[in-house]
Amino acid sequence: MRVRIWGTRGSYPVANASMLRYGGNTTCVEVEAEDHHIILDAGTGLRMLGEALRQSHAPPNRFDLLITHTHWDHIIGFPFFAPLFDPNSKIDIYGLARTQSSLRTTLAGALSDPLLPLTLDDLRAQINFFEIGAGHCLELGPVRVRTALANHPYRALAYRLETDQGVLTFIPDTGPFHTVLFGEQRIEWTGQPTARSQSELRELAAMKEAILELAYRADWLIYDAQFTDAQYARFPHWGHSSASQAREIAEAAQVRQLILFHHDPHRTDAELDQIVAEQQAAAVPGLIISAAFEGMELARKP
Repeated sequence: MRVRIWGTRGSYPVANASMLRYGGNTTCVEVEAEDHHIILDAGTGLRMLGEALRQSHAPPNRFDLLITHTHWDHIIGFPFFAPLFDPNSKIDIYGLARTQSSLRTTLAGALSDPLLPLTLDDLRAQINFFEIGAGHCLELGPVRVRTALANHPYRALAYRLETDQGVLTFIPDTGPFHTVLFGEQRIEWTGQPTARSQSELRELAAMKEAILELAYRADWLIYDAQFTDAQYARFPHWGHSSASQAREIAEAAQVRQLILFHHDPHRTDAELDQIVAEQQAAAVPGLIISAAFEGMELARKP
């Protein structure tokens, strides 16, 4: 299994000289196992992936796209993915089943007038939609996939991809699991992020347990670290974690390498360097901590 990161930012893409090393595109990760291509999220990094595939010697024409959720930064690259315009391409898209709108309807709405001058019908690839939920298991070629629910506004999925050559857990958007429980609604910030009932606290504990199980002894844990601890204290209702909260999850799940992800769009390369150094110094022995950067490749050594 080979993993390559194409987009690392959260919220919106950035172009800034102080952010070149870690990159400015939003979330997109490619997983290649044997001849199978799986894509995690469709942020602006997806456009770069599509161009690289188009220029390759033998471009693939079969993809599985796993979407954590449909906030803009996770789907904004979708209509610019080159294989979508190839009639020989087949793309299966998986995402969270919701009550408000189907996955197909949501993506179709993002591709319609007045937002874009094209529709799903203009795309030439064969596209299939599959709505899944927490605890879902499926096999995509040689890759075994499991899901869990992340703690994020309007819900988001987390994914575990497992082969005999390695295990990747992908949790790009989640808050911690101690105070604020997100559902299918906006959290009204009152200045005090406390759960409203004992049942919510039990649900948070169960959600955390499922996330830890999803990440257990993974080779690589790509995890939401958009905030500093000070930022989280100001914005707990945004559904993101701090780097230290990500490290705590990685330690509890006994992962081999934690890859900080979903970087704040204002976070510079130098600031990310400092965050990585601080978290590595605080980590338990044996845990490797790094920050995701565009072009980063992950492969387990034999």
